[in-house]
Amino acid sequence: MTVDFRDTITIAAPAAVAGDIMKAVQEWPSWTASVSSAVRSRSGPLTVGETVVVTQPKLRPATWTVTEVGAGGFEWRSDSAPGVRNVGGHWASDNGDGTCTAELTLSFAGPLARVVTLLYSRLIRRYIRMEAEGLKRAAEAAAQTS
Repeated sequence: MTVDFRDTITIAAPAAVAGDIMKAVQEWPSWTASVSSAVRSRSGPLTVGETVVVTQPKLRPATWTVTEVGAGGFEWRSDSAPGVRNVGGHWASDNGDGTCTAELTLSFAGPLARVVTLLYSRLIRRYIRMEAEGLKRAAEAAAQTS
């Protein structure tokens, strides 16, 4: 069984700007209160195979492994919780008018996915929304200064 969460938001900035902000995961605490810290295993550009330990309020720290990186964002996977596998996507695509649409996804799979999402669905939805709104603010501010 897989349970999916998704949020999209239109941003007045190019996808490359939003993508760069999303890929700078160590900076997330500066633009979303849903992340307390993000500690990368490497420096430089985000790369496939890299791990990131993410700490969020009200949740245990989770180790995420980057599985895909592109110009508009990235995807990662975590097996930090017993019985649950998570896949998170952070992607932005250009709309052709100087704006982009960012799509944030989080999937839960495994024998305990249903139980975990029943217990935490409100918090999950709130955090994904906080990330979308924070990304919008950060990308629009960055686009104005460039």
